[in-house]
Amino acid sequence: MGNHSETPSRKTPWHIYPPTYGELDWLVPYDGENAVIHHGHRDPDDHSECGPSLFCCEKSRELFTKEFPNSAEAGASWGITSAEHIASWIERGVTLLYFVFCDPVRPKGLLAGGLSGEAAKQALFKEIPLEDFADLATRIL
Repeated sequence: MGNHSETPSRKTPWHIYPPTYGELDWLVPYDGENAVIHHGHRDPDDHSECGPSLFCCEKSRELFTKEFPNSAEAGASWGITSAEHIASWIERGVTLLYFVFCDPVRPKGLLAGGLSGEAAKQALFKEIPLEDFADLATRIL
């Protein structure tokens, strides 16, 4: 996912949020106390492309775990996690965040992609909607 100015903003109309979900919250799969990590690398010794998986809403969680029942996410415990808390992971060295989000065009579609640096922070704090990155994300459903 890259330059957000290349893609027009589109709002996804079919998000489903848990009742206690706040404006800057994310659904995060956990293995114990640690977020489930997406391993975006081929070299087992290079973890520079590893990062936590963040889901936009309950619908994205449901679609993903149904489609990938053997994934770490499917077997995880899930928590509503604030953007501030996730930002503390960045401060401690996480360089990449993997966003899984509802497709703004297809009701049962799901997109995913990693963001780093300022783009990751802007998406995390919802200063830039994830939908702006839809054309650059990977379609997983």
